[in-house]
Amino acid sequence: MLVPMKVDYGVRTLVYLSQQNDSEFTSTSDIATAQHIPEPYLLRICSELQKSGLIESRRGPQGGHRLGRAADDISVSDVVNSVDYSLAPIDCVEEPDGCKLSGACSQRELWSDVEAMLLEHLSKVKISELMNQQMSMAAVSQVKTDF
Repeated sequence: MLVPMKVDYGVRTLVYLSQQNDSEFTSTSDIATAQHIPEPYLLRICSELQKSGLIESRRGPQGGHRLGRAADDISVSDVVNSVDYSLAPIDCVEEPDGCKLSGACSQRELWSDVEAMLLEHLSKVKISELMNQQMSMAAVSQVKTDF
């Protein structure tokens, strides 16, 4: 199962913003460059993150984005719900009418359960935890390059 790019980019954006000064806005181009996200795609993702209240956005020369809530209050499942709405491993979980077998298919329930378990786990993973892991990994990486 692949995690949709929108979810990956959304999480990367929030982790990056959590590392920035809380009172300042970070430009879309800075985020795109630092996180290797195509800027036009990032703009669409930020729009969805803003609509859900995960980030605040402002236009203009001093504009950009910042977290809309504390990093401790944002889970990875919040990002999924904001930008993708689903992590269903197969299409029939989201669109049962598209499958001729969905009314009598034992697999559909299995995959629905898998999605539910995944979302439950992701609801426990906070952006602040990922930020702390990222900072620790960056520090270890820096120490290795210093030698």
